[in-house]
Parts: sequence; C-alpha cells; structure tokens
Amino acid sequence: MLYLMMPMYNEENSIVALLDNVKRVASRLGDTLKVVIVDDGSSDASVKKVEEFTGKKPPFAIQLLPHKINQGLGQAMRTGIYHLAKTVADDDIIFTMDADNTHNPDHMIDLKKKIEEGNDVVVASRYCSGGEEKGLKLYRSILSSGASTLLKLCFNCKGIRDYTCGYRAYRGSLLKTAYAAYGNNLIKENGFTCMAELLIKVHPLARGASEVPMILRYDLKGGASKMKIFRTIYRYMHMIRHTRKELVAVRKTTDRILV
Repeated sequence: MLYLMMPMYNEENSIVALLDNVKRVASRLGDTLKVVIVDDGSSDASVKKVEEFTGKKPPFAIQLLPHKINQGLGQAMRTGIYHLAKTVADDDIIFTMDADNTHNPDHMIDLKKKIEEGNDVVVASRYCSGGEEKGLKLYRSILSSGASTLLKLCFNCKGIRDYTCGYRAYRGSLLKTAYAAYGNNLIKENGFTCMAELLIKVHPLARGASEVPMILRYDLKGGASKMKIFRTIYRYMHMIRHTRKELVAVRKTTDRILV
C-alpha cells in the first residue's frame, strides 16, 4: 500500500494541478495509492477544490484531515505523520510532498524504487547529481543550501545531502519505530524546520538512507511563500541544540541505531 501525505494551507491555486499530476502518475506506481491531505485551517477554497476533485472519482482514495484553525506546518505534519504511523503496515511506503505544486509526482517512482532496494528513507534532493532549483529566489536558495550544509556538519546523516526538502519516502516500519521511540516528540518544531527535524530523528533508526535527484519547480508555485526567514534561521539553531539532546536520549532507550 502506498500513501501520499500532504500538508495544505491556502493552496486553491495549486492543489488541483498537483492532484491531476498525481493522477497521471498513479497507474505507474504499481500499487494501491491513498492520498492523505492535512488541511491546516485554509481560509480559501482549497478544501472545496479537493472535495470537487474527489467527487470526480480519481484512481486513488483521498482522505482529508482538517484543522479548524491554522496551526502551522509542524502541527500539520504531526497530524499526518502520527496518523499514518499508527495505521500503516511495515512494508507500506509513505510519501510526503508539498501541496503547492513545486514537487513533481513523477519522482515518486524513483523514490519507491529506492525503498524497494532496501532503504528506509529516501529524499528527493536538489543537491545530488541531476537535481536543481527553478524559480527560487536567491535568498531562499542560499538559506536552504546553507541550512543543509550546517545540518550535515552537525548530524552527518549518511546518504543525505538535502535536509530541508519535504519531498520524501519512508518505509512504514521506520515511521512506526520512530513514533514508538519518540512518541509525540517525534516532531516538535512548528515551522519549516520540522522537515529537517523529522529526517534527523528517523535517520539513526533507518536500515538505509538515500536520495534521488529532483528539480524543484518553484516557478509553478501558485501563491506566495509562507516562510519567515529570520524566524526560520533562529528555529534551525534552536532545533539543532535540542535535537542533539533527544538523539542521545533515544540512543539510550533503543537498540535500533543503524545508520
């Protein structure tokens, strides 16, 4: 079973185009796909557009997990990841992707292949051979590459270069193991830093980690960026300090420290 989990907030200009692209790829994935969308209190027509798309009976089920009010990306990720960690089977594959149409669903095929080759987590990466960014403003590009460089120096997750991209695939057993190890502390960050935090926390529990090249299409994004730059930088420094302590604690309580 395959799952695609997407946090969504005010993506009325992007979500249908993205779901159409998922529909185009679904038959090539070779397994049953279910799309789980966490709506983080959207105030536009995002939910209505998802419901209209669902009514057209696409070749995959769509589950909508709603927040009544906007609570931030971190809470949306907690809702989706924790829900799946409690329900998926060990051999299921969980994809995570942004809902703003900047991630090409075609990469799900390569991500799935890497999981089937034995990796427990695979990142769609801008920084491995064949990856690139299109349409991203220079300061955003510098922030992302700088954050990944800093996080690699601090945590050195083997096989990973892109720490901040949320387009990934996880084996079901890894999410279940990570949730058992960390509980509701698996994702503590509320902003964009939650993506790096989740990767860093699951990586030591994975039986293999790898990347596939991705072209980030920020030129296809339907709305303005929701990132607050200076707050994000501050949260990266905070996350690094506290996540180091949590990794030490988890190493003392689990024998599945692998990569």
